[in-house]
Amino acid sequence: MLSNYIKIALRGFTKHKLTFLINTVGLSLGLWAAIQIGLWIKSEFEVGKGLPEIEQAYRVMEHQTYGSEIFTTTSTPGILAEAMKENLAEVEKAATYSWDEVHLFVSGDKRVKLTGFYAGADYLQILQYPFVHGNREKALTDKSHIVLTEDAAIKLFGKTDVIGESVEMVSNDGRELYVVQGVLADLKNNVPNRFEYILPYKVMFDKPYNQWLGFWGNNGPSTILKLQAGTDADKFSASIKDFILKQKQVENEGSNVELFVFPQSELYLHGSWKDGKLQEGRIKTVKLFAMIGFFILIIACINFMNLSTAKSQKRAKEVGVRKVSGADKASLVYQFLSESLLVTLFSGLLALILVQVTLPIFNNLTGKMLEIPYSELTFWVQLVGVLAFTGLVAGSYPAFYLSATKVVSVFKNHVKGSKNVVLARKGLVLFQFILATGLILSTVVIFRQINYALNQDLGYEKNQLVSVELDGDLFQKYDILKTRLESNPSIESVTRTTHNLTGRSSNTGDVNWEGKDPAFNTLFERFMVDYDFVETMGMKLIEGTDFSREKGADSTLSVIVNRRAFEIITQNNPELRTISIGEETRQISGVVEDFHFQSFHQSMEPAFMLLNPSFGFNSFIRVKPGEMESTLSFIQSVVEELNPEFPFSYRFMDETYARMYQDDVRLRDLAQYFSILTILISCLGLLGLSAHVAEQKTKEIGIRKVLGASTFSILNVINREFIAIVSISIVIGSGLGYWFMSDWLEGYAYRIDFEWWFIPLAAIVILGIALLTVTTQSIKAARANPLNAIKTD
Repeated sequence: MLSNYIKIALRGFTKHKLTFLINTVGLSLGLWAAIQIGLWIKSEFEVGKGLPEIEQAYRVMEHQTYGSEIFTTTSTPGILAEAMKENLAEVEKAATYSWDEVHLFVSGDKRVKLTGFYAGADYLQILQYPFVHGNREKALTDKSHIVLTEDAAIKLFGKTDVIGESVEMVSNDGRELYVVQGVLADLKNNVPNRFEYILPYKVMFDKPYNQWLGFWGNNGPSTILKLQAGTDADKFSASIKDFILKQKQVENEGSNVELFVFPQSELYLHGSWKDGKLQEGRIKTVKLFAMIGFFILIIACINFMNLSTAKSQKRAKEVGVRKVSGADKASLVYQFLSESLLVTLFSGLLALILVQVTLPIFNNLTGKMLEIPYSELTFWVQLVGVLAFTGLVAGSYPAFYLSATKVVSVFKNHVKGSKNVVLARKGLVLFQFILATGLILSTVVIFRQINYALNQDLGYEKNQLVSVELDGDLFQKYDILKTRLESNPSIESVTRTTHNLTGRSSNTGDVNWEGKDPAFNTLFERFMVDYDFVETMGMKLIEGTDFSREKGADSTLSVIVNRRAFEIITQNNPELRTISIGEETRQISGVVEDFHFQSFHQSMEPAFMLLNPSFGFNSFIRVKPGEMESTLSFIQSVVEELNPEFPFSYRFMDETYARMYQDDVRLRDLAQYFSILTILISCLGLLGLSAHVAEQKTKEIGIRKVLGASTFSILNVINREFIAIVSISIVIGSGLGYWFMSDWLEGYAYRIDFEWWFIPLAAIVILGIALLTVTTQSIKAARANPLNAIKTD
């Protein structure tokens, strides 16, 4: 019986080639999008998960209260982990780990810059990344240890079995020799931030300049715990709420910090807070694209339904003959469903080929390393499930509709699409273009907002600004570097700072002034800078003067603040120019216009600058317009001469700033990607339906032409029905798009207005493409020989 169904289906495909082609291409495009989005969603849910005992791993976090605002951070005191492990019975393991750092590593003749961090001895026992070589219990237990990833081991040694091998790290502290005690398997997409090495936290903690890590009032590194099995995380969070407040070092000072723990495995997708309240975070984007993938697949299924029911008159006699021959309704339903499932199978195979071919492009858009998991049984089970769902959804309505055709109506030639069927078909087309309009409108808004963020005045000039890290000898030779570079007429100025202007780096709430409300507290960002910082960065000085060598000691005892900080400090006393930072009293020597050191998702924060470049490892070089290419060659020659051991590297500040929006840019690009796909699939269905309508109206068109009707009037016969439907969908889709994008824009502190012309633009795009699609079939019908149409039986 099944083989008979398949034979009949294949004959039908051969007979109705255009319908089969449109259905197959439409479904394959829908499945293509669904499979790609599915792979991406799967990788998102895998981040931070799948490790042994990961359900016992928790990140310690802080709610810091500043006035009416609550700032939530993963930064904690550098001595918190050990204190918790010693004093809290619920803590089985605890480790401190640092932020990412890039260092030069040397092995023989190989010199490679790697990204990694410092971590406590328990770190790899809490996050149990798979070891290829080495012993998990011993790794990081000694200051001479280093753990590498497979990729890093191959870069340095050309192999992965390197336990006991020595590698040298060259930094501003000089040369440090480490012995490889572990090699981790390729982490792929399972970590939020890819790393290549881990060094013992004790190395970092014992640096003379890192004494601040030993004080409870300072934050910086992160703390991760492994709680005892069965521990109630909520109760544990309540018990550690005042943990820092109870420590002797801050007991008499008080604390604005409340501790709590959050599951490490949930942090990537759900770890977002606003004013102390948990937000949706990244999971919101995952839900969005899951919905987009589902709707694209549904749109493809709608095309199948529409074309199948539209062709009902041609299939009606077949149904009638089979019913007269004794076929019951159930067998007819099975026949039509088997056709649908067979088309879906062909489409699925084509979709897999498309995914394989386009996956590198998709990976580039998403920043992932996705692969089709051919060897995983789960993947094939899920794929078969999706194909079965698609085939049944696409074929269900046509199957039950066609199988219900009455035999008498067939042989009296009274088979016509019922009013309900026509309305259903129009409704499905309407639904398709509502989604297409919403996606187009969303893409326009996202595109405009990202461009606004990337091109808005930041309070400093990011263009023509080059950043060079002061690695190795370059830091000690900074004065020579600055003199050599500024001797080139193409270079306007050079400076250095501890900050990179792409997010929070160093901040403090310990800023006081005369008349300050004791109940008021806020977080100030701290910039440690060298001379010429304001000039090189292109900041606008609105009051006072920049730090100056002529002022000598006065500059080292003064402070420059941004407008936001100045307004807070002088709110009750406009003449106030003296503040205290910690135990030091400073004179406000200058005020600069507000400048963005965070993305536009965050509001403007108060900031101050101190003349103290002791740890200013970021140098910035201002190059004259139009002379960047030749000047870079000059900068490279100077840097390599002064610091020959390190490979020359640089960053353009405008590109560095753009990286803060990489998730937003990916959202923009993916929205464009799937908007085009949605329109393409919708227009495929529209093409098939318009061809069917033109075929139905063959005699009508022929008679009109004989009676002298113009081509335009004939075009109108076919176009008006579809254009009306698309026009209604534009109105509904625009309303939904406006509602959704208004909510999305709320995530930005600085955002565009939803302008009136966004909707006409989306309407023109949708209407233009739909009109072009339908008109191609209309013109074909209008140019046909009217005599052939009239003679058609």
